[in-house]
Amino acid sequence: GDDYSEAIQTEETALQGEYTTLERRHRSAIIAEDSDLEARKAEAGDMDGEQRERIELRSKARLTEYLTAHARGRLAAGAEAELQAAAGVSGIPIELWDVPAPELRAVTGAPATVGVNLDPIRPAVFASSIAPRLGIDMPRVSSGTYATATITTSTTAAAKAKSAAIEATAGEFTVTTATPKRVSARLELTLEDIAAVGAQNFESILRQNLSLALSDALDNQAINGDGTAPNLRGMVKALEAVADPADPTAVPDFDAFVAAFVDSIDGLWASTVRDVAMVAGVATYRLAAKTFRDIASADLGAITFADYAAAHFGGWWTNKRMPAAASNIQRGIVYRKGRSMRTAVCPHWGEVSIDDVYTGSAKAERYFTMHVLLGDVILVQPDAYALREFKVA
Repeated sequence: GDDYSEAIQTEETALQGEYTTLERRHRSAIIAEDSDLEARKAEAGDMDGEQRERIELRSKARLTEYLTAHARGRLAAGAEAELQAAAGVSGIPIELWDVPAPELRAVTGAPATVGVNLDPIRPAVFASSIAPRLGIDMPRVSSGTYATATITTSTTAAAKAKSAAIEATAGEFTVTTATPKRVSARLELTLEDIAAVGAQNFESILRQNLSLALSDALDNQAINGDGTAPNLRGMVKALEAVADPADPTAVPDFDAFVAAFVDSIDGLWASTVRDVAMVAGVATYRLAAKTFRDIASADLGAITFADYAAAHFGGWWTNKRMPAAASNIQRGIVYRKGRSMRTAVCPHWGEVSIDDVYTGSAKAERYFTMHVLLGDVILVQPDAYALREFKVA
């Protein structure tokens, strides 16, 4: 009306201009936020929110906090308790050892006259893990016996003439079970040692040493366990039950090594030589590393079989945990890895439990006995594996 003066009109125009500017900024901020969100999603990969939260909890949790709480007869608190709740365990979640490599940061050293300048503790050295390279999954079991089923007889299909009936065929599956068996490690600490250098200084070496010691025992059981209590039934024993090869009578030459790989192609689990991998004993690998393709003293190349296998096959390596040679015969394990399916499992019961912290209480000593419960190695797809034998001398 009459009150709509020129001053009000000018103010309105200015406000509309500001509103337009703010709207543009708001839209730009939304676009920028969406771009940043997409970048964060791409960086995080396929992980969902729960996975990211679990990884964050793992990086915050400390092994020493679990040990200290247990030594004092208390429950874990803070990030340690949250990780237990997320994992659904009452002991140390086994995933605590599956943490990203720590970020290296500069730390200001203490004066020489204050405290103790502790040089990094030298870790024990173990062979690298072998089970994951053989496709052995470790599914977690909440409680009870673990069972896995494999279809052993498929239903059939066939082309039929008009009005011809298809015969009914029954599919069959086999259920294999595993009961828990215990692998343990024992650690002794004195309160004076912890107080002298600080509990945090023990964190990395405790986690690393326990991880390596336990994984060394677990890997050894997964490969060599004979199935007789208290041992697990390992991969070698399980493969023996499927097919135990005859002992060779001659030391392999270059072509015999090649044949061990090529003969493993089955067109189902391995369609090319790149689908065939093999882990051999140390003596076998040494032999392959000095076996040249030399026929009747005619040098056909300066390449050893070990080099040839690395360039042409799906994997050829050794590991200290492989069975030693017996009567100059040593075994190797073929892994046909041409299909992305679960081929073998070694179930675990989800946590590292602690007991016995009072044995040396009169001497201010703490004994932490760690237990991991594992089941036998189960060949879900036996055709994906095979045993090979080599005469090494």
